[in-house]
Amino acid sequence: MKEFHYINVAGKLEGLINKNTYPVGEKLPSLRNVCQQYNVSVGTVLKAFMLLEDKGLINGRERSGYVVLRKSTKLSLLPQSIKGTLGIQDVAITQTLSKTLYANKTGKDYVSFFGAVLDSDLLPFNAIRRSLQQASRDLTGAHLQYEQPAGNTMLRQEIAKRSFKWNGKLATDDVIITNGALEAVSLCLRAVAKAGDTIIIETPFYFGVLQTIESLGLKVIEVTGNGEEGISIKRLEQLCSTQKIAACVLMSNFNNPGGMLLSDEKKQALAEFANCMKVPVIDDDIYGDLHYGTVRPSNIKSYDTEGWVMLCSSFSKSLAPGLRIGWCAPGRFKDKVVSLKAVTNVATASIIQLSLLSLLRTGAYDRYLRKLRPEMHRLVLLTTKAIEEYFPESTRISRPQGGLVLWIELPQNIDTIVLQKAAWEQHIDFAPGTLFSNSGIYENYLRISCTIWNAKRENGLKQLGTLVKQYLNTGTYN
Repeated sequence: MKEFHYINVAGKLEGLINKNTYPVGEKLPSLRNVCQQYNVSVGTVLKAFMLLEDKGLINGRERSGYVVLRKSTKLSLLPQSIKGTLGIQDVAITQTLSKTLYANKTGKDYVSFFGAVLDSDLLPFNAIRRSLQQASRDLTGAHLQYEQPAGNTMLRQEIAKRSFKWNGKLATDDVIITNGALEAVSLCLRAVAKAGDTIIIETPFYFGVLQTIESLGLKVIEVTGNGEEGISIKRLEQLCSTQKIAACVLMSNFNNPGGMLLSDEKKQALAEFANCMKVPVIDDDIYGDLHYGTVRPSNIKSYDTEGWVMLCSSFSKSLAPGLRIGWCAPGRFKDKVVSLKAVTNVATASIIQLSLLSLLRTGAYDRYLRKLRPEMHRLVLLTTKAIEEYFPESTRISRPQGGLVLWIELPQNIDTIVLQKAAWEQHIDFAPGTLFSNSGIYENYLRISCTIWNAKRENGLKQLGTLVKQYLNTGTYN
């Protein structure tokens, strides 16, 4: 499905701004010139300008046109990778997570940058309500019965059809419906590994997956990425040649928390590695639909030829977290995953599957995404702008091309777990960097969610930045 014309026009103008064709302080072409250049209506160009204005990139001045305020590519440096490979470890992330829990997370003054979930104001309430109503009207009573363990056949078919968006070629029988992406990852791990086995993960990595690994009694080898290129194929091959590795768990698109998007060449190389070494690669592509560009990126499964890539995804991040609908395409391990799903919880809720089926079939999900993506990009840019303004100049910020979060590197003498406790006193919360590695590295890093923007959120970042500056100046948060 094509994007709205105004989004395409806005994207082209944004590209010209980023290339410095129209530098900061200079006027953009007039409405008439843009209409002629792109053969679109005045209304389309006005909506494009409004989108750029919402992102904070331009400003409309009375009788003076639109002036460039800033680029969407950030001026600040990227967070640094902590290079190296950590040895085989037992996982104990739950203990680290317990240090970051705050009991009193309510009240009108409380500001949380912790959770990477869409704010309720962004969700398509009406479309979801209509789909649930339609599902409940089924006079056959199918929505009240158990579904088959692999999931509703029609829903699996719709998800398989969507694989063409990322150059995939899934069939209906390749897809298994799960209760969110975490269950998909858990089922895939259980299908290929047993307690005591070792898996490879790229660090930093989402702590929820680390908790899942811990609950299964698995050991990990953490491999740090190489800048913007991602994990080293050569290092993976070395480890798999010298160690007994049950699986690798990666995120090909907009890694949480780092926001990294692997190149198509790297994704293809990872698929070839899996097929050649006969090592399952579990690709958690939960953020793929939340790209800021006009084309949905591919994933590692796009290049899989022998079924060694196990793709996991979900609608929790892109549609509504409470629906808890995920799915996986586990390749050659499909039968084992279906069997595990059946003995774990029989099946995913029937009425929710039917509701999602309606959203996909009617196009409501895609229409919603086309509006959500530019809004998410705007939220990320506004959050970035505030961090650049209120945090120390040495702060490094990620440059995600999709997703919901920013990965921040602070000066080395900042311990973000200690910073978090000081922030709690001011009713502010965020995710400390140590949560994203089993080994406890990334002490001076933090993750900020970008799920809504208002004066309260901006003030929260201002207060947080002030705390950091205060510690750098005085060595204390008091």
